[in-house]
Amino acid sequence: MIRIGLIALSLLAANFASAQDITSVATKAQSAYLTGNTAELARLATTTSAWSKSQNPKELYTHAYVQFRILQLSIYTKRESDAERAGDACNEALDLALKRDPKSAEAHALQSACYGYLANLGGMGAIRNGSRSGKSIEAALALDARNPRVMLIDGFGVYFRPKFVGGDKGKGCARFKEAASSFDAAGSSAAPSPAGVSWGAAESHYWSGRCARDAGDAAGARREFERALALAPDFAAAAKALGR
Repeated sequence: MIRIGLIALSLLAANFASAQDITSVATKAQSAYLTGNTAELARLATTTSAWSKSQNPKELYTHAYVQFRILQLSIYTKRESDAERAGDACNEALDLALKRDPKSAEAHALQSACYGYLANLGGMGAIRNGSRSGKSIEAALALDARNPRVMLIDGFGVYFRPKFVGGDKGKGCARFKEAASSFDAAGSSAAPSPAGVSWGAAESHYWSGRCARDAGDAAGARREFERALALAPDFAAAAKALGR
Protein backbone atom coordinates (compact mmCIF):
# COMPACT_ATOMS: atom_id res chain seq x y z
CA MET A 1 0.00 0.00 0.00
CA ILE A 2 2.84 2.40 0.89
CA ARG A 3 4.63 1.52 -2.36
CA ILE A 4 1.49 2.28 -4.42
CA GLY A 5 1.09 5.59 -2.61
CA LEU A 6 4.69 6.55 -3.35
CA ILE A 7 4.24 5.70 -7.03
CA ALA A 8 1.08 7.81 -7.18
CA LEU A 9 2.89 10.74 -5.56
CA SER A 10 5.77 10.38 -8.03
CA LEU A 11 3.38 10.44 -10.97
CA LEU A 12 1.61 13.48 -9.54
CA ALA A 13 4.93 15.27 -9.10
CA ALA A 14 5.94 14.41 -12.68
CA ASN A 15 2.66 15.78 -14.02
CA PHE A 16 3.08 18.97 -11.99
CA ALA A 17 6.62 19.43 -13.29
CA SER A 18 5.38 18.94 -16.84
CA ALA A 19 2.69 21.57 -16.33
CA GLN A 20 5.31 23.95 -14.97
CA ASP A 21 7.53 23.30 -17.99
CA ILE A 22 4.66 23.89 -20.41
CA THR A 23 3.66 27.18 -18.81
CA SER A 24 7.28 28.32 -18.60
CA VAL A 25 7.85 27.67 -22.30
CA ALA A 26 4.63 29.41 -23.31
CA THR A 27 5.42 32.42 -21.14
CA LYS A 28 8.88 32.72 -22.70
CA ALA A 29 7.42 32.34 -26.20
CA GLN A 30 4.90 35.07 -25.51
CA SER A 31 7.62 37.43 -24.26
CA ALA A 32 9.88 36.61 -27.22
CA TYR A 33 7.08 37.37 -29.65
CA LEU A 34 6.20 40.66 -27.99
CA THR A 35 9.81 41.82 -28.04
CA GLY A 36 10.58 40.40 -31.50
CA ASN A 37 13.23 38.03 -30.14
CA THR A 38 13.52 35.52 -32.99
CA ALA A 39 16.61 33.86 -31.50
CA GLU A 40 14.73 33.00 -28.30
CA LEU A 41 11.82 31.59 -30.29
CA ALA A 42 14.22 29.43 -32.29
CA ARG A 43 15.70 28.14 -29.03
CA LEU A 44 12.24 27.34 -27.69
CA ALA A 45 11.37 25.52 -30.91
CA THR A 46 14.39 23.30 -30.34
CA THR A 47 13.48 22.85 -26.68
CA THR A 48 9.96 21.68 -27.57
CA SER A 49 10.85 19.62 -30.64
CA ALA A 50 10.26 16.37 -28.72
CA TRP A 51 6.74 17.58 -27.91
CA SER A 52 5.81 17.56 -31.60
CA LYS A 53 5.02 13.82 -31.28
CA SER A 54 3.81 13.85 -27.69
CA GLN A 55 0.83 11.95 -26.32
CA ASN A 56 -0.01 15.01 -24.19
CA PRO A 57 -2.32 17.49 -25.98
CA LYS A 58 -0.98 20.36 -23.85
CA GLU A 59 2.60 19.69 -24.95
CA LEU A 60 1.45 19.47 -28.57
CA TYR A 61 -0.46 22.75 -28.24
CA THR A 62 2.53 24.48 -26.63
CA HIS A 63 4.89 23.32 -29.38
CA ALA A 64 2.35 24.59 -31.93
CA TYR A 65 2.09 27.90 -30.07
CA VAL A 66 5.86 28.42 -30.29
CA GLN A 67 5.70 27.71 -34.02
CA PHE A 68 2.76 30.11 -34.38
CA ARG A 69 4.81 32.93 -32.89
CA ILE A 70 7.73 32.07 -35.19
CA LEU A 71 5.29 32.10 -38.11
CA GLN A 72 4.04 35.57 -37.21
CA LEU A 73 7.48 37.13 -36.79
CA SER A 74 8.77 35.42 -39.94
CA ILE A 75 5.96 37.00 -41.95
CA TYR A 76 6.57 40.43 -40.43
CA THR A 77 10.27 40.19 -41.31
CA LYS A 78 9.54 38.73 -44.78
CA ARG A 79 11.23 35.38 -44.18
CA GLU A 80 8.70 33.34 -46.12
CA SER A 81 10.53 29.99 -46.09
CA ASP A 82 10.82 30.18 -42.28
CA ALA A 83 7.14 31.12 -42.09
CA GLU A 84 6.12 28.12 -44.18
CA ARG A 85 8.14 25.71 -42.07
CA ALA A 86 6.72 27.13 -38.84
CA GLY A 87 3.15 27.06 -40.18
CA ASP A 88 3.47 23.45 -41.27
CA ALA A 89 4.97 22.47 -37.90
CA CYS A 90 2.17 24.28 -36.09
CA ASN A 91 -0.53 22.47 -38.02
CA GLU A 92 1.11 19.05 -37.75
CA ALA A 93 1.30 19.33 -33.96
CA LEU A 94 -2.30 20.54 -33.75
CA ASP A 95 -3.51 17.69 -35.95
CA LEU A 96 -2.15 15.31 -33.32
CA ALA A 97 -3.50 17.42 -30.45
CA LEU A 98 -6.98 17.37 -31.94
CA LYS A 99 -6.85 13.61 -32.39
CA ARG A 100 -6.21 13.37 -28.65
CA ASP A 101 -8.73 16.10 -27.74
CA PRO A 102 -11.11 16.87 -30.63
CA LYS A 103 -13.25 19.20 -28.52
CA SER A 104 -10.49 21.72 -27.80
CA ALA A 105 -11.78 25.06 -29.08
CA GLU A 106 -8.36 26.57 -28.39
CA ALA A 107 -6.55 24.03 -30.59
CA HIS A 108 -9.03 24.52 -33.44
CA ALA A 109 -8.63 28.30 -33.15
CA LEU A 110 -4.83 28.22 -33.12
CA GLN A 111 -4.87 25.93 -36.14
CA SER A 112 -7.15 28.39 -37.91
CA ALA A 113 -4.57 31.11 -37.25
CA CYS A 114 -1.69 29.01 -38.56
CA TYR A 115 -3.58 28.05 -41.72
CA GLY A 116 -4.70 31.65 -42.15
CA TYR A 117 -1.18 33.07 -42.00
CA LEU A 118 -0.02 30.43 -44.49
CA ALA A 119 -2.88 31.38 -46.81
CA ASN A 120 -1.74 35.01 -46.68
CA LEU A 121 1.64 33.94 -48.01
CA GLY A 122 -0.10 33.13 -51.29
CA GLY A 123 1.23 30.46 -53.62
CA MET A 124 -0.30 27.19 -54.72
CA GLY A 125 -1.60 26.31 -51.27
CA ALA A 126 -3.34 29.61 -50.55
CA ILE A 127 -6.86 28.47 -51.40
CA ARG A 128 -6.47 25.16 -49.57
CA ASN A 129 -5.00 26.82 -46.48
CA GLY A 130 -7.70 29.48 -46.50
CA SER A 131 -10.41 26.83 -46.63
CA ARG A 132 -8.83 24.89 -43.77
CA SER A 133 -8.52 28.06 -41.73
CA GLY A 134 -12.23 28.73 -42.18
CA LYS A 135 -13.23 25.21 -41.19
CA SER A 136 -11.01 25.33 -38.10
CA ILE A 137 -12.47 28.58 -36.80
CA GLU A 138 -15.99 27.31 -37.45
CA ALA A 139 -15.20 24.30 -35.26
CA ALA A 140 -13.75 26.56 -32.55
CA LEU A 141 -16.78 28.86 -32.57
CA ALA A 142 -19.15 25.89 -32.38
CA LEU A 143 -17.33 24.68 -29.27
CA ASP A 144 -16.75 27.98 -27.43
CA ALA A 145 -17.99 31.13 -29.18
CA ARG A 146 -17.45 33.30 -26.07
CA ASN A 147 -13.76 32.48 -25.71
CA PRO A 148 -11.92 35.79 -26.27
CA ARG A 149 -8.98 34.09 -28.01
CA VAL A 150 -11.41 32.44 -30.41
CA MET A 151 -12.93 35.87 -31.06
CA LEU A 152 -9.49 37.38 -31.67
CA ILE A 153 -8.46 34.68 -34.13
CA ASP A 154 -11.85 34.90 -35.85
CA GLY A 155 -11.08 38.60 -36.21
CA PHE A 156 -7.74 37.82 -37.83
CA GLY A 157 -9.45 35.58 -40.36
CA VAL A 158 -12.14 38.06 -41.32
CA TYR A 159 -9.74 41.03 -41.35
CA PHE A 160 -7.04 39.47 -43.52
CA ARG A 161 -9.19 37.27 -45.77
CA PRO A 162 -9.63 38.60 -49.34
CA LYS A 163 -13.02 40.14 -50.05
CA PHE A 164 -13.91 37.59 -52.70
CA VAL A 165 -13.88 34.83 -50.08
CA GLY A 166 -15.73 36.77 -47.38
CA GLY A 167 -13.08 39.06 -45.96
CA ASP A 168 -14.30 42.27 -44.37
CA LYS A 169 -11.95 44.61 -42.48
CA GLY A 170 -14.84 46.34 -40.74
CA LYS A 171 -16.18 43.06 -39.36
CA GLY A 172 -12.67 42.02 -38.41
CA CYS A 173 -12.24 45.25 -36.45
CA ALA A 174 -15.53 44.63 -34.68
CA ARG A 175 -14.29 41.19 -33.62
CA PHE A 176 -11.06 42.69 -32.28
CA LYS A 177 -13.06 45.12 -30.14
CA GLU A 178 -15.34 42.33 -28.97
CA ALA A 179 -12.33 40.22 -27.99
CA ALA A 180 -10.73 43.17 -26.17
CA SER A 181 -13.93 43.83 -24.21
CA SER A 182 -14.24 40.15 -23.33
CA PHE A 183 -10.65 39.97 -22.10
CA ASP A 184 -11.14 43.13 -20.05
CA ALA A 185 -14.37 41.84 -18.52
CA ALA A 186 -12.68 38.58 -17.51
CA GLY A 187 -9.59 40.33 -16.15
CA SER A 188 -7.30 38.07 -14.18
CA SER A 189 -9.94 35.32 -14.31
CA ALA A 190 -9.57 34.93 -18.09
CA ALA A 191 -9.15 31.22 -18.77
CA PRO A 192 -5.62 30.25 -19.73
CA SER A 193 -4.89 28.47 -22.98
CA PRO A 194 -3.90 24.77 -22.91
CA ALA A 195 -0.32 26.05 -22.55
CA GLY A 196 -1.24 27.57 -19.18
CA VAL A 197 -0.92 31.17 -20.40
CA SER A 198 -3.82 33.52 -21.14
CA TRP A 199 -2.47 35.16 -24.28
CA GLY A 200 -4.19 37.56 -26.67
CA ALA A 201 -5.50 40.40 -24.49
CA ALA A 202 -2.79 42.90 -25.43
CA GLU A 203 -3.01 41.91 -29.09
CA SER A 204 -6.76 42.44 -29.19
CA HIS A 205 -6.25 46.02 -27.99
CA TYR A 206 -3.34 46.55 -30.37
CA TRP A 207 -5.43 45.50 -33.37
CA SER A 208 -8.36 47.59 -32.14
CA GLY A 209 -5.90 50.49 -32.10
CA ARG A 210 -4.80 49.73 -35.64
CA CYS A 211 -8.43 49.78 -36.72
CA ALA A 212 -9.10 53.08 -34.95
CA ARG A 213 -6.01 54.63 -36.51
CA ASP A 214 -7.04 53.50 -39.99
CA ALA A 215 -10.49 55.00 -39.38
CA GLY A 216 -8.92 58.37 -38.53
CA ASP A 217 -9.64 58.13 -34.80
CA ALA A 218 -6.24 59.15 -33.43
CA ALA A 219 -7.43 59.50 -29.83
CA GLY A 220 -9.15 56.12 -29.88
CA ALA A 221 -6.08 54.50 -31.40
CA ARG A 222 -3.86 55.98 -28.70
CA ARG A 223 -6.15 54.67 -25.95
CA GLU A 224 -6.04 51.17 -27.41
CA PHE A 225 -2.26 51.15 -27.90
CA GLU A 226 -1.77 52.42 -24.34
CA ARG A 227 -4.07 49.70 -23.04
CA ALA A 228 -2.05 47.11 -24.97
CA LEU A 229 1.15 48.39 -23.37
CA ALA A 230 -0.45 48.42 -19.93
CA LEU A 231 -1.24 44.74 -20.36
CA ALA A 232 2.12 43.87 -21.92
CA PRO A 233 4.79 46.54 -21.18
CA ASP A 234 7.30 44.81 -23.50
CA PHE A 235 4.96 44.83 -26.52
CA ALA A 236 7.28 46.40 -29.10
CA ALA A 237 4.65 46.91 -31.80
CA ALA A 238 2.37 48.84 -29.45
CA ALA A 239 5.27 51.00 -28.26
CA LYS A 240 6.24 51.74 -31.86
CA ALA A 241 2.64 52.68 -32.67
CA LEU A 242 2.85 55.26 -29.89
CA GLY A 243 6.16 56.58 -31.21
CA ARG A 244 8.14 55.33 -28.26
